Order: sequence, then C-alpha cells, then structure tokens
Amino acid sequence: MKPTRRQALSALSAVPTASALAALAAPASPARAQTGQTPPAAAASDAAAALPQFAVEIRTGPSWDANKPPQEQALFREHSAHLRRLREEGHILLGARFADKGLLVVAAADATAVGALFDADPSMKAGTFVYALHPFSVFYGGCVQPRRRAG
Repeated sequence: MKPTRRQALSALSAVPTASALAALAAPASPARAQTGQTPPAAAASDAAAALPQFAVEIRTGPSWDANKPPQEQALFREHSAHLRRLREEGHILLGARFADKGLLVVAAADATAVGALFDADPSMKAGTFVYALHPFSVFYGGCVQPRRRAG
C-alpha cells in the first residue's frame, strides 16, 4: 500500500540531518573535547563559507575513450586523487554526478583561483576531462550554506 503524504512527511522528519550523522559517525576525541578544538575538516568548512562559491561542471574531454569504462580512462586515478586533495583542503564543499557530468561546488577567493585548482588536475591537462566554471549563489541553505558576508 502506498504511504499517504502525511506518512511520507513524517518519515522524512525522522531522518537525521547531515550534521547529526557527522556527529554520530565521528565521536570527538577526549583531547579535542577538553581543549574545544575545531576538527580540521570543520575548520576548513567554516573558512570556506566566507569565500565566494563556484559551480564547476566537469564533462568528458577530447581524450576520453568511449570504449573504456571511467576507471580505465587516462589519468583517472590521478584525477580522483586531485579531487580528494581539494576536498581535504576544504575547497570542495559538495560533489555530485548528474547525467554524464560531474558537479562540484568549490569555495575560493575568485574564479582565477578556482581555474588554477582545476588546471592543475592532470586529467584536465591531458584532455580526459574538461571543466566549465560558473558563479554559484546559494539562496536555500542545506548541505551547502549561503556565503557569509564579512562584517
């Protein structure tokens, strides 16, 4: 039997938020709890929230081989390692795939800085992937919050 709208909404309200899940998944160390230190990832996220945000659309490039699966493409591992590094450094706020594209929400000082981050990706240099850069302005916060304005 199909749930009613009220049952569906009730079930949604019982789903924990991302911050609640993160708190459950990563218990605070005793030292951090005593010192009140902010976890590095949270500190990077807080700093990134003050920066402009950009949408980076990633598509297959001219060197993409349609006869190979993604993990066998030239420089695919290096591309993944590069994105992981950008995430760990707090530049990538959100990553997703849709259709045959990738979408990253990136925080950086300006579009030139974002371009430099992605121009350094070996797979972009080789043409396995290409990217397009767009200003990104959040008006409904969720997993990505609106940019905090200075002062």
